[in-house]
Amino acid sequence: MLTKHNAEGQEIEKQVRFPGLKLFLYWFFALFYLESAVHFTVYDGFSARFLYAAGLTAAIACLLALVFSLIPRKLRFGASVVGTVGLIFLYGSQMVYEFIFGTMYSAVQMGMGGAALTSFWRETLATMWEKLPYIAGLLVPLAVLLLLRKFCGSMFRATFGRGQLLLIPAAVIFHAAVLFCLHSGGTGMFTDYYYFYSETIATNQTAERFGVLTMFRLELIGSFGGQVEEDEGYFVETMPVQENASEEQVKVEYNVLELDFDALNAKTENEMIQNINNYCAKLTGTNKNEYTGMLSDYNLIVLCAESFATGVIDPEVTPTLYRLANEGIVFNNYYNAFPNTTTDGEYAMVQGLWPDTSRDKGTSSLYNSKDSYLPYTLGNLFMEQRGIQAYGYHNYIGAYYGREESHPNMGYSMKFARDGMKFSNSWPSSDLEMMEQSIDDYIGMDQFHAYYMTFSGHYKYDTSNALVRKNWEEAYGLPYSRKTRSYISCNLELEYAMAYLMQRLEEAGVADKTAIVLAGDHFPYGLEDEEYAELVGGEVDCFSKFKSTLIFWVGGMEENIVVDEYCCNVDILPTILNLWGFEYDSRMLAGTDVFSDGTHAAVLIDKSFLTDKVWFNANTGEIRYQVEESQIPAGYIENMHRMINTRFTISSDILNAGYYNFIFDKGEVNVGIESWKGNG
Repeated sequence: MLTKHNAEGQEIEKQVRFPGLKLFLYWFFALFYLESAVHFTVYDGFSARFLYAAGLTAAIACLLALVFSLIPRKLRFGASVVGTVGLIFLYGSQMVYEFIFGTMYSAVQMGMGGAALTSFWRETLATMWEKLPYIAGLLVPLAVLLLLRKFCGSMFRATFGRGQLLLIPAAVIFHAAVLFCLHSGGTGMFTDYYYFYSETIATNQTAERFGVLTMFRLELIGSFGGQVEEDEGYFVETMPVQENASEEQVKVEYNVLELDFDALNAKTENEMIQNINNYCAKLTGTNKNEYTGMLSDYNLIVLCAESFATGVIDPEVTPTLYRLANEGIVFNNYYNAFPNTTTDGEYAMVQGLWPDTSRDKGTSSLYNSKDSYLPYTLGNLFMEQRGIQAYGYHNYIGAYYGREESHPNMGYSMKFARDGMKFSNSWPSSDLEMMEQSIDDYIGMDQFHAYYMTFSGHYKYDTSNALVRKNWEEAYGLPYSRKTRSYISCNLELEYAMAYLMQRLEEAGVADKTAIVLAGDHFPYGLEDEEYAELVGGEVDCFSKFKSTLIFWVGGMEENIVVDEYCCNVDILPTILNLWGFEYDSRMLAGTDVFSDGTHAAVLIDKSFLTDKVWFNANTGEIRYQVEESQIPAGYIENMHRMINTRFTISSDILNAGYYNFIFDKGEVNVGIESWKGNG
């Protein structure tokens, strides 16, 4: 700063050299510090890719410096304080959300994130207290701002000239430099370029590479200026042809409907619907097999279990779950695709489609499906093809995640907490009490189907949890850490619920004609990896973390059926549809009947995958070969990438286009900003 003096010798401010530069340096420091703090906390360190975040942060800092330079001098410091506090709140809320749910919330899901944190207020406050040093560390930019006010206050009072406009080309240069580096590093699938431009990337994957603010920008306004392979159209996987097969062996029936896709295309001008039609027309669908219709006269009880995972199952601690997991159809390579987010895991399980993971989605796919016709949900199929009313239950309020609207649309006569059921405590409430209040609704029917979304296994795993306190004595002596014992305590309520269910089925004489399917909605995110490793007795890594148990108990079955095929959440529904002999079109589902021919894979929500040949980590590019590399067919990994991308895209397109409404002529449905009307 240059100065001059008046007649009394008092110093008078004359000018400030490069005030815009000083503002830029402050905002760059503030943003980069917050990005670094969150990144280090969430991802346990830094990689060279964090340089992308640094460059993009510099571009944003240029624009912030320009904006704040235009604010009147008297208001500039106050506005800077407000802006800094806002950024601290943004990054702090992301940090707390990640501590609780194991992921960050997206820009377009801020409303859902707020609702989650509101309902989780006990967990939120407890987590903030536990992680107070991390949160307090985010206040550093505010402290620096206050110091600048004291020792360099003139930068907030200076008059800015046209030279400040140089901040605009500076921002462009920073941004362009990052884009150049992205392009020069390759533009194929799972490159950094792909993660920047693709619209179907998980929030954490974007934030890890490009920072929280850039993640928000990409999700709010989409990506521009590039295309990636997944935008080139749907990839049609072909079924293998059996060589030297007899004519009788080649004669195969498929789980498909008689549909004239050319005629259907002529009835609409909607390109998304036409593209789905063209894709389905090229597929053979999955083949019917020796298991088709095997359980057609069986009762079916399906449970999506909160935070359920293999570590819960123990022959002494949870004997009923152990029995159910080891009798019937046993899946040796089932993986739960989701690290968190109940509604996404539930949606994949009950609808056989991947949830919409695009950057511009605003609500969960489960809630978005509430107005669409859903021909392949079990509730609707039991009613439409068997004339059987299905019943559904959830031991929390129906308004949470909009289940009071989505689940009746799936064909279920629903009961929720405060709406048909009462519980002794509300957060979390008892699975046993839910079972006790529900089973009489259907157990006397000639054939029945019931669906449960459980709640007892919910985080937080400590004595603030009512069910931990209730069952603590039973878990106290287990050789685990306190938090892990708390997780077991919560899940003992699921054990008691299943024991009661089995007792009632056996008393009613229908156990031998009933099948029970139970899977977790997501990994128990309330446990750290090392805590969950206590339960499974081994290290938890990027693949083993998601290995889970799909319970598929079949009463009266003399010998187990063992399934070695790799599979995941979306494969549960088509497998059930085949076993019960429902009429359905397998081409319209993302999952695959595990008993059918063709490619089987356990796919994770980040598009990592596991097959009998290759395990691929989409985040790191790591490949683990399960056979000799020479035995891998040419183009195998690339084709798997394309197939998985297509199934994700098809899933979101079916939902967003109201495709089922069109195919089955079920009336008007909104399609983005457009709409079409059914043929009737």
